[in-house]
Amino acid sequence: MSKSKFIRIVEMNRKAIRQSSQKGLPMGLRLFLFLTLFLSSIMLGLLLILFATGIFKTGLLVHKPVLEGELNHIAEDISKYYGSLSVQAVELSKELSLSMERNIKEHGGSIANLQEYPELLEHLLEVELGRLIGALEKSRASGVFILLDATVNPELPGAENSRSCIYLKNMEPNIVNEMAANLRYYSGPMPIARNNGIHVLPQWQMEMEISEFSNFAEVMATARERKLPLSRLYRWSGGTTLPGNSERVMLCMVPLIASDGTVFAICGFDVSEMLFKLSYTPKSENYDRLLCMLSPLYENRLQPSSALFAGSFAAGPAAMSELTEIESSSFAGDFYSYLQPEKGEYAGLHRIVSLYPSDSAYADEQWAIVLMMPRQGLNELISAKNRFLALGLLILLFFNIGLALLISHTYVRPVATALEYLKEPTQAAKTRIPEIDDLIEFLAAQDESSVPLEKKELSSQEYPSMCREFIKNIQTLSPAEKAVFDLYVQGYKAREIAEILCLSINTIKTHNRRIYMKLNVTSRKELMVYIQMIEEANIPII
Repeated sequence: MSKSKFIRIVEMNRKAIRQSSQKGLPMGLRLFLFLTLFLSSIMLGLLLILFATGIFKTGLLVHKPVLEGELNHIAEDISKYYGSLSVQAVELSKELSLSMERNIKEHGGSIANLQEYPELLEHLLEVELGRLIGALEKSRASGVFILLDATVNPELPGAENSRSCIYLKNMEPNIVNEMAANLRYYSGPMPIARNNGIHVLPQWQMEMEISEFSNFAEVMATARERKLPLSRLYRWSGGTTLPGNSERVMLCMVPLIASDGTVFAICGFDVSEMLFKLSYTPKSENYDRLLCMLSPLYENRLQPSSALFAGSFAAGPAAMSELTEIESSSFAGDFYSYLQPEKGEYAGLHRIVSLYPSDSAYADEQWAIVLMMPRQGLNELISAKNRFLALGLLILLFFNIGLALLISHTYVRPVATALEYLKEPTQAAKTRIPEIDDLIEFLAAQDESSVPLEKKELSSQEYPSMCREFIKNIQTLSPAEKAVFDLYVQGYKAREIAEILCLSINTIKTHNRRIYMKLNVTSRKELMVYIQMIEEANIPII
């Protein structure tokens, strides 16, 4: 069906709707509405079936398994890596404890009174430098440290918060084990760095300020109070920024315990946020705003200020403030909402992990690995596939309307043509619709039988009186009806009269009904018989 024809059909239906308030709904419009309702019911049934079969959850069914798989993969990698690094830190602590206790005894000192031998601190640290470098190169960590519970100059102001240490940073923590680490000296006595040819970072400090070193005092106190194996005393700090540095790190801290139970230092590794990004950035290409976060979890509340982040989507504690996971609030089938107060909302999945054994001193601490993205972005991904389905259903709806228009027009057109034949029946008119053709023949026959008036049947007395009565009735015609009547007298037919008077055929039919009623005739044929009788009688028509 061409576009112009379709527009014409639509215009015809519009006109029919405007006229329906006066004359009722025409047959074509009735059929169109019926077909539209019928096809819409079928479409509604199709929608119910689609809802029942979960077809509208296609986006969810596609994206949730992908994100779950990515989350499980990252969680497994983090658990293995942090577990391995914890074991290496514990082993490093054991080696350092034995070595340093032996060295200080060789110099006539006591590990229990380490602060009484400040002149030995630099020597003790330099002896252990090789051990620290070897542990860092094997660990794939971004840093290694040993922090003594003593200072080289206890008389200086602020010495109570200053501790002697060595802190080495690996500037390329993602290198393979066989390659030498790119070491930098972050904290410790300067002669040690010079003697061993280690480059010093611009943020170098001779000693560490423990007031800014996360959890140092707590780890030392816990080790003194709880008589547990080293494997139950290590502690992972939340993400923190080291003094003079801008990069966030997580520290794995293990106390150093002498043979007599004296806790005299801590050692361990750090995991920088850069290393975390290199290792755990989500690899799903279709999720460009996906973010991975390893965060402490306190009373069902995430702590982004103590978390590490990985992902291409720019975010961090400065950008995210505090996120809250709402346990009772989920959307789109088990995706969780993470609220960012006064800024936005994230959505995704999380998995709770423990970085400690069940009998550890810190076993009650929970951590969560979260895979999330802005909620609006996730909604767009979930609804993307539904948009194609909705577009298909919309196209189907318009197709149904067009089909209803086409069927109603095709079906009604021969019927309308047949009705036109009924208005002016001829012997040759055939619609090829048996019911309509039978009706035409029936009405034609009835029309012939409805003309009882033949001149030969009228008596000489009836003839003039009927003509006078007919002429008298002509005077009752209105001017418009008289104009139509005069053209009938001249031999014109209804369509010709409509063209002459510039009226519609329906208006002419209305005049016909009134003329027939006023002149007491039943058809145009009977009307023409009266006119012929008057003409033969030479009676003037007023």
